[in-house]
Amino acid sequence: MASRYRQFYQTVVRADMLAKMQYKNVHMVPKIEKITVSIATRMQPTGLDNPVAAAFALELLTGQQAKFTRTKRSMAQYKSREGQLEGAKVALHGENMWHFMDRLVTTVLPRITDFEGLDRRSFGSAGSYTIGIRDWSNFIEFEAQNENLHSFGLGSTPGVGVQIVTSAKTEKEAHMLLSALRFPFKKT
Repeated sequence: MASRYRQFYQTVVRADMLAKMQYKNVHMVPKIEKITVSIATRMQPTGLDNPVAAAFALELLTGQQAKFTRTKRSMAQYKSREGQLEGAKVALHGENMWHFMDRLVTTVLPRITDFEGLDRRSFGSAGSYTIGIRDWSNFIEFEAQNENLHSFGLGSTPGVGVQIVTSAKTEKEAHMLLSALRFPFKKT
């Protein structure tokens, strides 16, 4: 089933950006390429601060199998060695990406307490945008599996990082695209 967010992009957002930015053809309009959802952990023996529990939680949130990430080099200040399990991540493409973005914008972000909007300074130079979510209880999928997750010993939960990669060339284009897709940015 086609995502309503993808249909919204194809019918409304793309035509609007084509007119505003005066691109020569439709293929020049920026689009969302992928969304990466990740959790970095500290390798605690219990609780959700463990890569295995983090991978399970990511599979709940995204509906896709998570991959484990490993540290690239040793760091004494973080007590980590090269090749040690660090966390888990999921890269979303296609319909899964659009469904996740729909849930993120319409249900997760409005449920965050004292939410004033997304920070405009979180744009990367290549048109990507990063969101950090500290409280997992805002995700409906997490709420539904609350009993199963108690078996992991919920002491503290690490934050979830969401990176949205766009095909925009500049930060301004990426901001226009995400604003048109109804991402709630802070008012300046």
